[in-house]
This record gives sequence, C-alpha cells and structure tokens, in this order.
Amino acid sequence: MKLIAICTGLVVPLVYRTAAGDIRTEASGINKQAVSTIEKPEPVEVRKLGLEGDEQCNLSVHGGLDKAVYMLPSEHYPFWEERRSEKNLDGKLPWGFLGENLVVEGLDEQTVHIGDEFELGEVRLRVTEPREPCHKFAIRMGYSAAPKQMVQQGNSGWYLRVIQSGTIHAGMEIQRFINPQGKSVLNAFRMRTQKGQMDLL
Repeated sequence: MKLIAICTGLVVPLVYRTAAGDIRTEASGINKQAVSTIEKPEPVEVRKLGLEGDEQCNLSVHGGLDKAVYMLPSEHYPFWEERRSEKNLDGKLPWGFLGENLVVEGLDEQTVHIGDEFELGEVRLRVTEPREPCHKFAIRMGYSAAPKQMVQQGNSGWYLRVIQSGTIHAGMEIQRFINPQGKSVLNAFRMRTQKGQMDLL
C-alpha cells in the first residue's frame, strides 16, 4: 500500500453547457492537480481541515473535520479513461482529475472499512464515509452519465478525518489499522445510493 500522488486545488469557476445549450458557471474545488508525485515527492502539510493549498467549495458536501481529505485508488483511473475515450474525450487523465487529494495503490472500496485508520509517517487518518458523486463530477468528466457509472461501479473512494496532522509526500508506504466492526466502504456506498440520496444528472 503506497501513496502515489498528493493533489490540491483552489476553488475556481467550473464552466459548462446545459442540455438546453446555455453556458453556466459554478464555483468548485474539484479541479485538483498533483503537487507531489513519485517522480517529484514534494512534502505537503496535512492539517485538521485538509491539505495545505487545498480548498473545498460546498462545505455541506465536502470538507469539514470528517471530510477533510479525499482518498482514491489509482486503480480506478483506467476505468474512467476508457469511459471518456468512448465519448471521444481525452482519455489520458492526470492525477487529481477526479477531485481526489490522495491517490493510493493497493487499497479499494471492498477491503477498506469505515473506521479504518492509515498511518503515513507521523500522519494518521481515519476513514469516515464514501464519496457521493454530484452534478459537478459529471461536468468535470465531460459527460452526464459519469455519476451513474460511479454508482454502478462502486468506485467512489472515501473521505478521511485527520487524527494526527503532519507532513507527507508521495512514495510513502501506508500502514493500515483495520476496524473489524466497520462496514466496507463499498457496502456503505451501496446503502446510500440504494436509498436514493444522490443528486445525479
């Protein structure tokens, strides 16, 4: 289990065209870029409310103590690259394109549980809940079916609470502490989506 990349981004305008052809703009923090990679492992400070240099826009959905950091398996990227290619969109995606802060290798929604904790050096993070896709994810991906596909695939990633702050960098090994009483992230995600608590296009 390894940290592949650290991604941050500021809140910026997200411009899109509606089904009726109108041009609209919404503020969003989904536009993340890698600031620490295996090739260039720059240190990034992890704070109680998130990563240094990162912003969240709608704090009712992202951010706060229980959603301070968003972690996503690197193994999900080929799926989304293929889906975009099918829509004649640029298939190759850079780390951070899906809105994640931490790109990891060797973890997934089936095996990670709510309440699991990860140690990366001095930093300790706790899994709190799965990410839920919204219409901004569809805008970012460039096609309206993307949120529905995340629901079908279950490749949501998960939010983290910062238990111990500190500094991390890409390439760090991840030590996992399992919460045997917790639901898997995938089961938690399925329960939410089956109840219809989604705002999908």
